[in-house]
Amino acid sequence: MNIKKAGLAALIALAVLSSMVATPVMAAGGIGWSEDTKTPNPEIATEVTIDEWSNADFDTAVEYYDDAGDPATLPASVNESNDNPVTLTATDIDFADRNEFPRKTEEGSDNSASALDSSEWTTSGATVSESSTAPGVDALNYAGSASSDSATYSNFSVADGEKSYLTIAADINSASGTPTLQLTDGDGDYVEVTLYDSSASASDDTVLANSTGEGMVLQQQVGDMTVAGTGDGSFGSTEEITISGDADVEVSVLDAERTRALTFGEHLEDTDDDDELETVTITEPHGAYSVTGMDTFDEVMSDATIYGVTVDAVFQASDITDDEDVSADFGPTSDYPQWDQLGEIAYRLELPTAFDLSYAGPEFVDEPNLPSERYKAVEIAEGTDDTEFSEIDYTSVASSYDGSTEITLDSTVSPGTTYVVSYDVVLTDDEVSAIQSAASSGGAAVMSSGDGGIISWFLSFPGMLVSAITGFVGFRLFSGGGGS
Repeated sequence: MNIKKAGLAALIALAVLSSMVATPVMAAGGIGWSEDTKTPNPEIATEVTIDEWSNADFDTAVEYYDDAGDPATLPASVNESNDNPVTLTATDIDFADRNEFPRKTEEGSDNSASALDSSEWTTSGATVSESSTAPGVDALNYAGSASSDSATYSNFSVADGEKSYLTIAADINSASGTPTLQLTDGDGDYVEVTLYDSSASASDDTVLANSTGEGMVLQQQVGDMTVAGTGDGSFGSTEEITISGDADVEVSVLDAERTRALTFGEHLEDTDDDDELETVTITEPHGAYSVTGMDTFDEVMSDATIYGVTVDAVFQASDITDDEDVSADFGPTSDYPQWDQLGEIAYRLELPTAFDLSYAGPEFVDEPNLPSERYKAVEIAEGTDDTEFSEIDYTSVASSYDGSTEITLDSTVSPGTTYVVSYDVVLTDDEVSAIQSAASSGGAAVMSSGDGGIISWFLSFPGMLVSAITGFVGFRLFSGGGGS
């Protein structure tokens, strides 16, 4: 026997085996989910607000900073039934270019001036001061109590000012009359937007807000605005910004130099009544607004920190990553001889607690994917911590599985409390195989059932293929067909 050749055969078999079963995702407890499986998938449905969400550190909407300040991921998914599941406010977004107007310093260096710096403004009657629109978003506060009050910023000059966009994002704390913001050129011509007008339409191109509130955004190209003033009648270089009137306003973004509008996300909406959803780019949100996801913001917000992000989330059994929180057994049973197997499945779910997390209206619910007569027992328990599933004192809720499309298992879910649901369901062999295959394709070892895990694997297509390869190589080597 040639030991080297035999070893080579074993290595080839191992390499093939490894390439077929090695995948990066592990299905907890060895059970899997797909469109074809009948795996129960209860969930805690809730809106979770993340106090500080980082586009630099996070990839998904369900990430947050834990109490140690480290990035962490919730055992949850974004609710796929909601087209626009993420809600935020524009003035609670902190991004690098937000306070960089006017840009007087080379890129990559701290700017030598900022329109959000209160010391740069000259006031008449009004006051300006340092403020914030969110815990990490510095802002400029303008406070005027009469229509004649004003504040002016002039430490800049923008050539070809008509090509630039005026961008302002602000919280309107209070206002009376029609306070305004003007851009003035070098010879006295100006363009103007109204910061507040209670009689205006919310869609008015030159009105920031028609009501008080947070997160008001206006973006308009200067050349598209009406020119007034004492100059030559055409707008030249922008030399001055003036806020006037009776208003208390927190400004988080003020820019008269950028040559395009910023994108504050995207949402899906049926804009033409054709029953099809179109993607709408959001440039002028007002108040809290919803987007399709966290990957739809402007490129200048790629490293942004967003405060107070609310996500429509579901903490599903399929999101569980710890094997200790899943129990599953399948096998024949004499209690239900007309069925191939009885599935005994249990899950432990919990809403994590952290300083950066808060929840609204959490409910423990289930959407059955089997006929009601297939549920032979369904039991729940709460506050069990890490007690073994077999030792938990359950309460039966099987009577709720009466054909309803959604069942409320617990309507008063508390963060930090464990919730357990246990199922006895009757299944066909094909349904059990589908559950096992979904687990295997997700990277989990095939779950034990009546015929054993590793034996089942060798009887599967990948197992037979590897066996054939190793058998062929071994035969060739041992018969001398591989050469000397």
